[in-house]
Amino acid sequence: MTILPKSDIEILCQCIDDESGYYRLRVGRRVHYLTISSGVFDDDTMCRPYLLIPRLPNLPDSPWTTMTISRDEDGSLTSIISTDPLPEIQTTWHELHVDVLSLERTRRFRSGVHEVQYDGAPAIAKIACFKWDIARIERETWAYSIMARHHGQHPNESPIAPKFLGHLTENGRTMGFLLQKVHGRSACVDDLTNCEALLRRLYRLGLIHGDVNRHNFLVDSVSGSGMRLVDFEHAEEFDERLARAELLSLPAELAEETGRGATVVLQ
Repeated sequence: MTILPKSDIEILCQCIDDESGYYRLRVGRRVHYLTISSGVFDDDTMCRPYLLIPRLPNLPDSPWTTMTISRDEDGSLTSIISTDPLPEIQTTWHELHVDVLSLERTRRFRSGVHEVQYDGAPAIAKIACFKWDIARIERETWAYSIMARHHGQHPNESPIAPKFLGHLTENGRTMGFLLQKVHGRSACVDDLTNCEALLRRLYRLGLIHGDVNRHNFLVDSVSGSGMRLVDFEHAEEFDERLARAELLSLPAELAEETGRGATVVLQ
């Protein structure tokens, strides 16, 4: 069995709690998922990729999906490899599918959200880093499918959200999507009328946004007047009570100055 050198391993995402560390790895040109039980390594090693990677067992160059690492009673390292398929996005409505590893990452906004280069222009890649993220990315993909279908039927209307460029795949598995980047600022109280109008347009499509903080309204700095809604992870089918509550909360949300909901750019 071919073993890949440790220099060809990159930790793309990690999530560590009291019981385990969870890691998304690039090994060569494939992505795999690693779970390490608490206590296998010290805390510094678990948290720092440059310390962890040299201490990992040999990783085979084969299409395995997950590996679980623990220690036997005698303290020796043991690992269990699985080839079971991972959960994936089911709402695959767009014709374009792009391998996420083919994209050059230029900025990291938060876990699972990067600015990338696609087709010579900046775009936003949003992925499910781990299996528990699949449901929210599925929901957001579904919401974009409804907005895209409506825009296709009414092309002269300004779009509600950034353009959906395609689905993102990993080892052939759909686990994210690619959006056109909107260059703009977050909305403020002066934009209340336009924000209300944009939400009402969304409601007519049968959707509730679910998270109307001011940073999810982007005022297009190119046109100066266009506005887009982003982050549909909490979108739901239309409910009049929820719609009324969103509209009533909007003035306070647009006046929010604590930074709640803002994107943190990590270099």
